[in-house]
Amino acid sequence: MIRYFLLVLLVTQLLACSSVGSIKSDANIAQSLLNTEKVLAIKHWQLLGRLSVRNHRESWLTKLEWKHDALADDLTLSTSLGGVVARLVYSNAGIAMSDAKGVMQRISDEDLQSSLGYLPPWAHLKYWVRGIPSPKAQLLMSEEQKTGVILFNQDGWDVRLGDFEKVGGIVLPSKIYLSKEGLKIKLVVDEWLV
Repeated sequence: MIRYFLLVLLVTQLLACSSVGSIKSDANIAQSLLNTEKVLAIKHWQLLGRLSVRNHRESWLTKLEWKHDALADDLTLSTSLGGVVARLVYSNAGIAMSDAKGVMQRISDEDLQSSLGYLPPWAHLKYWVRGIPSPKAQLLMSEEQKTGVILFNQDGWDVRLGDFEKVGGIVLPSKIYLSKEGLKIKLVVDEWLV
């Protein structure tokens, strides 16, 4: 756990030293640690945004509503007109997905990978989307850090966090980019509800 907080300290130090929109560039380590503690303390949050996924063969764009609580993550993917494309609920107990009639049923990782063409990094997403590394995997920081952007690698995924904003007294990213083996995922957060 101490190692995790040291790694988070490094990431938040990079955030504190960068110029990120309305965030002051003179933020200190104590403020960065406080922000990380605040982010980790949030047990219920929601985001509204847009998700795009590209691989070697195809790409798609959808609207995303993501609700997180202490028990599960509930993701609803919909068209620009509001029609629900899919709903996924995942927790420590597994993954459930709605069928065409809206009936939820448990699915395996293999079934999901077969449907999507890839397996999302479920264990890490709830951390990355909030702008912090996952405590569940080794962290490799990029040596090419850019102002206002955090770059790192975990579990073979390249993660780029950018366009940070202050929401309810904490700093959260508005753009999250993930890539692994030719797969590119981009999440643009239009609204954070914390």
